[in-house]
Amino acid sequence: MSDKTELSSLVNDELLMVMFELNNISEQHSSESNLNENIINHVLSIPGKQLRPSVTIICSKIWNEEVDDRVIKMATAVELLHIATLVHDDTVDFAETRRGEKTASNIWGPHIAVLVGDFLFATSAEYVCDTGSIRLIKQFASTISDLAKGELKEIENSNDVNIKEEDYLDVIFKKTASLFATSSMSGALLGGAEEKNIQSLYSYGKNLGLGFQIFDDVLDFEGTENKLGKPVGNDLKNGIMTYPSIIARSKDKKIKNDIEELFNLPKKDKEISAKEIVNTIKRSGYVEESKDKAYKLIHSSIENIKSISKNNIYTDSLENLAYYSMKRDK
Repeated sequence: MSDKTELSSLVNDELLMVMFELNNISEQHSSESNLNENIINHVLSIPGKQLRPSVTIICSKIWNEEVDDRVIKMATAVELLHIATLVHDDTVDFAETRRGEKTASNIWGPHIAVLVGDFLFATSAEYVCDTGSIRLIKQFASTISDLAKGELKEIENSNDVNIKEEDYLDVIFKKTASLFATSSMSGALLGGAEEKNIQSLYSYGKNLGLGFQIFDDVLDFEGTENKLGKPVGNDLKNGIMTYPSIIARSKDKKIKNDIEELFNLPKKDKEISAKEIVNTIKRSGYVEESKDKAYKLIHSSIENIKSISKNNIYTDSLENLAYYSMKRDK
């Protein structure tokens, strides 16, 4: 059994409740038009890892195994928000596939896809309001703001071979780690944790999210199109500098020049060149160096778990999730 499977098994009943909420959203809007039914069903039915809602539920169960409706509402909110960001990301990046399926923007066009993403953002906020927690409403609003600012910053940095490491880390905090951090701290808060433990679990989510994203960047170099559901080297082809590229560029002038040339190529000529640069970066050891950075962040997240005042199967499962993030291949 994988660590991810173990995590899901501890919250399987609660995840079914989250799926029930997602199905309700699809059904509530299916009567408005065939287009609404088709596109909302499409974006909500593509299977994902459900890591974020699982983290919310697990962090609540550390202190209270009896999960109430507020936790389910919060877990649904973080999953909806995650799906909304994927819809917008795919639209901005002109992505053709996601998890092996055609993206909403590929099927229905960017205008409709953006509006559907907006709908999911708004719906996720409604679910957070149902928790009755002003603190979580504010935290969630801040997370939505971070997600948007991170996307804007990534666009601003696109095709910039000289992006600084700290700017990249700021982008991935906003785009990825901020939602992991909110997922974990919200579960702890709703479960009745003390403030110091809420902060420790916020740090857990932040460090896990940062490490998770760097490993995700590594997969763009080491994965396969079949497993990733998108072409290898897709980030570079789209002008996005990720951690392996930044490390390689800072230490190898030829790779830096090659990336600059890639960014200036016509779109139709980029795929082959991007794959060649990916192979060069892999051979040069910069992917392994990127993994080392991710390992450090993941180990920091494990230390965050060890610092809290509880030790049970749920804290163990959060540690296992951290270890899983270092072994994933898609």
